[in-house]
Amino acid sequence: MPYNPNASITEQVHASIKSSLHNLRHSGESSDDDQTAYIDTLVLHSPLPTLDETLEAWTAIETYVPHRIRNLGISNCTLPVLEMLCSSPRVRIRPAVVQNRFYTATRFDVALRSFCRDHGIIYQSFWTLTANPELLRSAEVQTLAREADVSPAAALYCLVLGLGDTTVLDGTTNERHMVEDLAAPRKVERFAAEQPEEWQRVLNGFKRIIREPISS
Repeated sequence: MPYNPNASITEQVHASIKSSLHNLRHSGESSDDDQTAYIDTLVLHSPLPTLDETLEAWTAIETYVPHRIRNLGISNCTLPVLEMLCSSPRVRIRPAVVQNRFYTATRFDVALRSFCRDHGIIYQSFWTLTANPELLRSAEVQTLAREADVSPAAALYCLVLGLGDTTVLDGTTNERHMVEDLAAPRKVERFAAEQPEEWQRVLNGFKRIIREPISS
C-alpha cells in the first residue's frame, strides 16, 4: 500500500494520490515533474465501512479537483451510498461515474442505474461476461450477434450500452477480441439504423430478462 494503514483516512488519501501522480507522470519525466501530472478520473475502490469514513475520504479527494484530478467516481457502490454522495452538504464534487458489477446478485443495478441517468452519472459495468453466462446464451444476445455479425460477447456489451448512459469495462487480453469488440458498436449502430424495429425488439427482450422498465 502506498500509505500507512494506521494513518488517518485523510492522510491515507493524500499519500495514495501523491503516489499515483508520481507513477502516472508522462514517460521520461523526472520526479520534479510530478506537479504536471494529473488523473483524468479517480475511482474510489469501494465505500468505506461507515458513511462518515466514506465522506472523509471523498472530501479529501475533492481537494484535488479540478487541477490534479478531473473527475471522481466510486466502485462497488450501493444506491444509498450514491444518494448520500449526491445529497450530502459536505460533498462538493458529485460522482461522475459508478463502476459496479453487472450481475444477478444486484438485480443488474436497475434502480441504481436509473438514479445515475437522472443525475447525469455514467454507469460503468464490469464482470459483464464472467458473471452472466445465462445472458450470453440468451436468445436476444444470440440474435443480435447473428444479425449484426458480431461475437456473442460483443453483442452482450452492445446491449448493455443500449441501456443508456453506460460504458463497459472490457477485460480481454486477446488482441483479436479487442479489435472485434471495438468494431462491434458501429456494426450494431448500422444494424439498428437499417432494422430499427428488430433492434428495439431485441433490446426490449434484453431489458425484460434483466427486469429493466421498458419505456413506451
